Amino acid sequence: MSRNLPIAAQEYVYDYLSAHLPSTYVYHDYNHAEEVAEVAAELADETGLDEAQKNALLLAAWFHDTGYCDGKAGHEERSAEIFEQFANSFGSEEMDKALVKQLILSTKHEQIPASQLEKLLHDANYSYLGRKRFERRGRLLRLEEEAIQEKKFSLHEWQQHMLDLQLETKFYTTVAHAAFAKRKNKNIASQREEIVKARKTTVRKKTGKDFGRGVDTIYRVTLRNHINLSSIADGKANMIISINTLVLSILITAGSAGFSLSKTSIQENLAYIVPVLILMLTSLVAITFAVFSAIPKVSGQDFTEEDVKQHKVSLLYFGNFLKLGKTEFVDYLRDLKEDQEVLYDDLSRDLYNLGMVLRKKYRLLTYAYRTFVGGLVLSFLVFLGSLLFL
Repeated sequence: MSRNLPIAAQEYVYDYLSAHLPSTYVYHDYNHAEEVAEVAAELADETGLDEAQKNALLLAAWFHDTGYCDGKAGHEERSAEIFEQFANSFGSEEMDKALVKQLILSTKHEQIPASQLEKLLHDANYSYLGRKRFERRGRLLRLEEEAIQEKKFSLHEWQQHMLDLQLETKFYTTVAHAAFAKRKNKNIASQREEIVKARKTTVRKKTGKDFGRGVDTIYRVTLRNHINLSSIADGKANMIISINTLVLSILITAGSAGFSLSKTSIQENLAYIVPVLILMLTSLVAITFAVFSAIPKVSGQDFTEEDVKQHKVSLLYFGNFLKLGKTEFVDYLRDLKEDQEVLYDDLSRDLYNLGMVLRKKYRLLTYAYRTFVGGLVLSFLVFLGSLLFL
């Protein structure tokens, strides 16, 4: 009777998974159970287990992931319950149900296998890490995890995840080590190379390199536009300063030569004094706004060494990098050359900071021009009113 146990388990698992396993589970499916059971049988034969132990190991291998039918979390406990349903329906007295359930529960990721059977099941479960089919199985696992977590992994993120899994997982039995460790080391070496390629691919996608030189052109044109707008703002500021300085000079010269501060003189020349004072005041205010717009200012934000390491501040702006020593700045630029994603992020921050400076310049220039034009209009209206009504 015991010789029929693995075959009966295989048929039961196939029917159960076909009926209950969601289509999103493309890794923990019947093929995975079949693969683990095949490797477990080979390891059992190499170890020389007796028939009862081998049957227990194979039963655990077939049922250990059937609980995925109702989700990943807590699937080990559900797998043990599904096995118990099978055991009750099969009715074999030679079946050690407690042992099989213990083996199934030992497959929890955080649990370290203790007994020989637990170690054999663990090694069979992770044997794909040391086989040629590792890459193919890894792609299926990625599809499944993305469906479960409802998120997309970048190629670099997933390759790093698989490398971490390889480094954290070891084979506990000598037979598994002899069968899979050599290939596992080759897979690790290949995985490191894949991570470098994946990182470059991910960076190219994030920085737009896959679309040609379009992104570089965007940054180049935008930076040039910022510089041109800054030059235009400075030119406008110089113009308003020159005009109003000339107006002030003429008004001060004419006023000091033609007017007297005596009471009689003020009353006689009131129609001229008030408009002149208004024009002088508005010219002075306009000059002030224009000077504030054009005045050079070395500004920079406060940041810590940790902010620099985490790339929370752009050091491409001289107001920021002057707070660092030469060596630290050279090291910072070296890191930028090695990480294009961070480089483009720093360029974005630098463009944003330039935009903030331009906004301040043009806001002050707007005040200057409005004040100047408003002063001209107001002084003219006051002068006209004085001639008509005084």
